[in-house]
Amino acid sequence: MSDLILSASNLCKSYQSGKVSTPVLHDVNFQLARSEIVALVGASGSGKSTLLHCLGALDQPSSGQISLMGKDPFTLNENARGQLRNQHLGFVYQFHHLLAEFTAAENVAMPLLIRRMEKTAALKQAQEMLARVGLDHRFDHKPSELSGGERQRAAIARALVSTPDCVLADEPTGNLDRSNASAVFDLMIELAGDLGTGFVVVTHDASLAERCQRVLHMVDGQLRQT
Repeated sequence: MSDLILSASNLCKSYQSGKVSTPVLHDVNFQLARSEIVALVGASGSGKSTLLHCLGALDQPSSGQISLMGKDPFTLNENARGQLRNQHLGFVYQFHHLLAEFTAAENVAMPLLIRRMEKTAALKQAQEMLARVGLDHRFDHKPSELSGGERQRAAIARALVSTPDCVLADEPTGNLDRSNASAVFDLMIELAGDLGTGFVVVTHDASLAERCQRVLHMVDGQLRQT
């Protein structure tokens, strides 16, 4: 089995508004191996989130190629692309995107339920992951009953619950205090070591970036390694 989980080759992305084209990514090349944790840093507007969305097959690049577990998601139809994401990727967004009508446990179980896992088993697995992010007392609380930091930890648990091959995280600890941020990162390191999960973490937290194996700087839509 190849150690390569995710890669981008000569990736470019521009956004079109009428006759005006705004380039965001320029000839980006990137590789992520199993168990690797990569920090992606850079100024706001430099293209970090756009790159993450392209790597996660949420946003189609203007040119270049993405490979996830050896497959180009943009050669697949929408259903197959969704299945590829569900089987191999976990996402943590800047904002939690929890569903208001469901409990924390139900929200976290959602990726498993989409896979048609039996509900009782899915909820048990969700509760175990919530406990690992310190929310064992919040299983039955809805998002409106959680603090901002608790909602973000629930979103992180949702990304990790299916033990994906790769997790793409956009400022995952931005709403957490130092203690909880450190605990979440400890969990990432544990999963990387135990399961071979690879992580791409967009962050402005220098102390978190320093704990990653690699730090990539996004400058004007281009990646630079330090």
